[in-house]
Amino acid sequence: MTFGHIIDKLLYRKPKEIGMIDVKDEVPEATLISNNLYKVNAAGFFEKVVNSDIPSIVDFYAEWCAPCNHMAPILKRIAPEYDGVIKFLKIDLDESPEVASHFKINAIPTLMLIKDGMIIRTMVGYTDEKKIRRSIDKILIEEY
Repeated sequence: MTFGHIIDKLLYRKPKEIGMIDVKDEVPEATLISNNLYKVNAAGFFEKVVNSDIPSIVDFYAEWCAPCNHMAPILKRIAPEYDGVIKFLKIDLDESPEVASHFKINAIPTLMLIKDGMIIRTMVGYTDEKKIRRSIDKILIEEY
């Protein structure tokens, strides 16, 4: 199954039918940045998000992006509060450009809230802590 096919399934439902991935023979990588906040590559993204039983917030960013760097401490601060309830992931689009291409990400930072294999919400640009928390609360209490 190609990366594109997996993205299509993620975008257009069928959450439990995604299966194994083949991302250029890439080894899934997830590096713990802080409690409940991981930096992942493309394969690690699928390992942590697609095969997850809990919702995820994915921060698509780049090291050179000033707004991304301003949002990083917010995510680092709130991620531990949701440990076991929501996963927080960061994916550097310079290191995994195929992800940006398939998700059609045109601006960073972009936050995607993913639940049951579905993209629930996308927030583009700098997002303050209050808005992030409101979106998390919606994911936790609403049925999609």
